[in-house]
Amino acid sequence: MTLVKKAFNNYRIPLLAAVIFVVMSLVNKNFFTPYNIFTIVDSISGYGIVALGFTFILLVGQLDISFGSVIALSACVFMMMLQAQINFVLALIAALAVGCACGAVTGFFVATFRLSPFIVSMTMQLAYKGIALTITNQTPVSVPHPVLQAINNIKLFNIFPIVFFFFLLLAVLTELFLRKTQFGRNLYLVGGNINVADNLGLKSRNYLWSAYIFQGLYAAIGGVVMMTRQFSASGNLALQGPMEVIPMVIVGGTSMAGGRGGAIKTVWGVVLLKIIYNSMTMFSIPAPLQPFVKGLILLAVIVSDKYMERRHEKI
Repeated sequence: MTLVKKAFNNYRIPLLAAVIFVVMSLVNKNFFTPYNIFTIVDSISGYGIVALGFTFILLVGQLDISFGSVIALSACVFMMMLQAQINFVLALIAALAVGCACGAVTGFFVATFRLSPFIVSMTMQLAYKGIALTITNQTPVSVPHPVLQAINNIKLFNIFPIVFFFFLLLAVLTELFLRKTQFGRNLYLVGGNINVADNLGLKSRNYLWSAYIFQGLYAAIGGVVMMTRQFSASGNLALQGPMEVIPMVIVGGTSMAGGRGGAIKTVWGVVLLKIIYNSMTMFSIPAPLQPFVKGLILLAVIVSDKYMERRHEKI
């Protein structure tokens, strides 16, 4: 019985995702179809990659709500460079550099001055969005670049887009980095108890700072991946990014208190919520009502995370 309970605790999110998937396949004939499977999988990669980056933030016990604007700014820089007929690889490098720079700036104020991560990231969210709107003159930048179109057209079995496998590969590499490298393990230690980490001689400030840089990098990658689907960037891109991404990471099992979680757990959180969101559409829940349902899910996630945190403290 103990083994069953342990297995349920460790794999409850994948099991729940599988149960919902099977139930929906049985009750709705339109759910388990190639088109709908493609719809679910195709919607995962962009925000899924960003969620991997946010995993770093939660692991060190911090918060960042500016990544939606980082996605927008990085995507705008990328598409503007393509519009100017600059080499694709150079445009990609520039977008990733912008993402890292944004993460570094946000992380600098949080890690160096130990300011409230919510206040800092909220301020930087407005700043990055303002820059994106300014450089684009508040006009969407649309570029049907042949490389982006080619990536969009590559599908395995005509169902699974190639960027989905890129997301899975990145998740595996991130998990290996977190679990198998000393730097990754130190991130858990800093998130678990920053005072203990300081007493052990770890420079916690550097680890906090690096988490924000990773978040910026992954946000930029996510922004570029989104361009393979819509070929258009603007300063208003990913406005709902935090509302989409934060629940994915917490549902997956990464604690808001820090020190517990991982990239593979985030993958399952992403998959579960995407199945739930798709199911709402299948059941014809009105679009204006769906944000309310998502809000309830977020509230339930936060409450359950706090409950698990207190339970963990008692053990």
